[in-house]
Amino acid sequence: MRQSINFLLDAAQKRMSGYAALFNYRLMNLCIKAAPEALLSVKVQMGGKPLNIEDVALVRNAPEGDDQFEIYPKDRDYLVPLLRGVKEVHPEFKIEMKVLEVEEDDDNIEYILATMPVVDDVRHEALKNAVGVLSDECDAKIQATFTYYSGQISLKHAGAPEEEVKEATDALQEVFDNHKDLCKQFRTQKEDEIEEAYKRFQEEKAELQAKLAEKQAALGEKAGQQMKWGQDDE
Repeated sequence: MRQSINFLLDAAQKRMSGYAALFNYRLMNLCIKAAPEALLSVKVQMGGKPLNIEDVALVRNAPEGDDQFEIYPKDRDYLVPLLRGVKEVHPEFKIEMKVLEVEEDDDNIEYILATMPVVDDVRHEALKNAVGVLSDECDAKIQATFTYYSGQISLKHAGAPEEEVKEATDALQEVFDNHKDLCKQFRTQKEDEIEEAYKRFQEEKAELQAKLAEKQAALGEKAGQQMKWGQDDE
């Protein structure tokens, strides 16, 4: 295969890979589970200079569950700027200040506990729509890249043998198909994550409603007994 064609195929692959990576990054920012990667876009303002979160804090998943992570500032002065930075990028997070108790001779450590919002009916619909929009945008860019480089390969192969043209177009088609499949996997994974969280919300809601109905039934039964006792007294 001509060197010029290899160059075009490499360029097409890099561009499609970039679109796929951006799509996956945006999906991570639709937070269902606690993914520290979703904080990569957080900028912490210190002395008028924006710093990356990894420069000023340590982040880990909370041991209590997969919907929380803990943010430990590397210095006490970073705590408030961290709060501002996280809230600016993810206002949907539930943010709590926590204190990690250590040995008596040491100062206690303040940290941020971030909890992902519940996937209720409203958020479920919003998340599904967001995934669809991001997916369509990514697919359109990958398709446009395929169309552009198909045209470039045709120009480079003008007058070339048919076998050589087929080899180049098949190679580009393989690059296109691989990235389409990759983006489909990203989408399916996020949609499964959304549906799992929504199912959990529905189950918890149904359990709460059942307990409430049981309590109301018990109160009704108690009220009925009290009325009966009152009638017997008469």
